[in-house]
Amino acid sequence: MDKIDGMRAFVAVVETGSFIAAGKRLGISNKLVSKYIGVLEGQLEVTLLHRTTRSLSLTNEGRTYLEGCRKVLSECDALDLTMDQSGGFSGLLRVTAPLTFGETFVVDAAIKFMTTYPDVTVEIDMSDRHADLAEGAFDLAIRMGPLKDSSLIAQKLASSEYLAVASSSYIEEFGSPAHPDDLKSHSCIRDTNNPHPNRWPFFIEGQMIQVPVNGPYIANSPPACLAPAYAGKGIYHCPEVFLGDDLVSGKLVRVLEGFQSRKIDVHAVYLPTAYRNRKVVAFIETLRADLSHHL
Repeated sequence: MDKIDGMRAFVAVVETGSFIAAGKRLGISNKLVSKYIGVLEGQLEVTLLHRTTRSLSLTNEGRTYLEGCRKVLSECDALDLTMDQSGGFSGLLRVTAPLTFGETFVVDAAIKFMTTYPDVTVEIDMSDRHADLAEGAFDLAIRMGPLKDSSLIAQKLASSEYLAVASSSYIEEFGSPAHPDDLKSHSCIRDTNNPHPNRWPFFIEGQMIQVPVNGPYIANSPPACLAPAYAGKGIYHCPEVFLGDDLVSGKLVRVLEGFQSRKIDVHAVYLPTAYRNRKVVAFIETLRADLSHHL
């Protein structure tokens, strides 16, 4: 066994939390992952991991060795790139993203990216569930909202304010709310992607207040909620990034302009071992540039 293989197996187990997930990332069996680490520990004459039937944890020696492994593997990967005539821009790039955001922005970014780097194959998996990057063998994830997994490296791409909007026809028929409390007498279009679809947050007299809302229409994506808003069926509350040019064109009108709501952040997240991957860095910058034109 090459010691580099042992190092890659060791880092993969630590970052994924299991031999099975590490094997999936490396494209080998979990038994071979275990063998590699066992041989590595034998060569070093130390124990790197405490193993139980339910958990894995680093020994003190393992913590020290982990940092060294990451540096060595980064240098190896950087050296490989110098020998790659494509400059690292070839092969497969796997990206996971929320469904609506993915269809709206990530796909466009992928088209531009592939035009610039034609030797890269981009695979996009769109789901509103947060995929496990290691288990799913993803190079990059796009996340909206609060981040939960502190083991991932995150780069903020954009921040989008929630706006309350309606069509002119709705306002002509039912009037425009002057205060968030007025929403209780309006038909509100609720998006279940919002963690609290029945309460919309607004700053009122310096405090964030969760305002109860109700209405006859509920869906789980911005396009599905925007359709009835266009048709004059209610007021919708969503991140500005999904409105496109609707406000400029007059297709929708902002209501409650005097009351600021919350903002939602968009992040690119990836595993620590991916930070030297040129494809990941370039795709992030392509998407960041695209978003800058919309916000």
